[in-house]
Amino acid sequence: MPPWIIEKVISSAAPLGLKEVIPSTMGEPLLYPYFDIFIRTAERYGIRINLTTNGTFPIRGVDRWGYLILPVASDVKISINGVTKETAEKLMVGLDFEKQLMNIERFIEIRDEVRKSGVNYPTVTFQVVYMESNLEELPELLKMAIEMDVDRFKGHHLWITWPELEEESLRRNTGAIRRWNRIVDELYRVRDSYRKKDGKKIRLDNVYKLPLDQKDTKVPEDWVCPFVGREAWIAWDGTFNVCCAPDELRRTFGYFGNVKDTDFMDLWNGSKYNEFVENWGSYRVCRICNMRRPKKDIRGCEDERVD
Repeated sequence: MPPWIIEKVISSAAPLGLKEVIPSTMGEPLLYPYFDIFIRTAERYGIRINLTTNGTFPIRGVDRWGYLILPVASDVKISINGVTKETAEKLMVGLDFEKQLMNIERFIEIRDEVRKSGVNYPTVTFQVVYMESNLEELPELLKMAIEMDVDRFKGHHLWITWPELEEESLRRNTGAIRRWNRIVDELYRVRDSYRKKDGKKIRLDNVYKLPLDQKDTKVPEDWVCPFVGREAWIAWDGTFNVCCAPDELRRTFGYFGNVKDTDFMDLWNGSKYNEFVENWGSYRVCRICNMRRPKKDIRGCEDERVD
């Protein structure tokens, strides 16, 4: 993404209530050569950075990144998909699991320093993709998060973007759903049985049982989108995207404009996007979306997104 797009969009939205900027939902954002622009604009406009990273802290290392990001961060989600080296490194190819854990421990130490300074009160989250390969490890992963003093544990079910992934889906049949629902009970048992360093329970987000009649082509109708009308996605080329679904699925919604030639707030307030907001549930992508959740549980959901 050309760096001027970042400043153009944020300067348009910040005076009208923008709360957070989310650097990249499709890759490791700390590899972006102009990442410092996110930090500078957050400081300038008094907004927060909501970051998802893989915990490798490339180029600068965990200390330099920690002291740059945490003073302006609302939350930093670290993608972690296993509690054992074998599972974690299988699901994130090229990962050094031991180094990732060391980085997380140090990052949490910096989080605590920033909190004590009074500059900011950032949180750290474990973000997980729920799938067959890591299902049985999730309770132990939650225990590890609590022991490391992580603030929150959240995740989402796997998007099936290739036929080879179908056997990993925990929504694919009744047997898989039953196993997932059993793990949900176990996750809440762990949440209630263990405490963080401050004596409080860790926060669980997007951990819900699935109806036994659910299939990949059906999500309960009373489950709603936590993003529509709340968040916007600007692609690398300036395209205004209305959804965080995988690219091929998202494109089925149509074209909603580009911030290179139209002010972002004009697109956000435009008739086409507002028509989408009114009719979002009528699209096939909405009906199968992994990110929808029970309406009664929508709260502060602006931080739920795919990395």
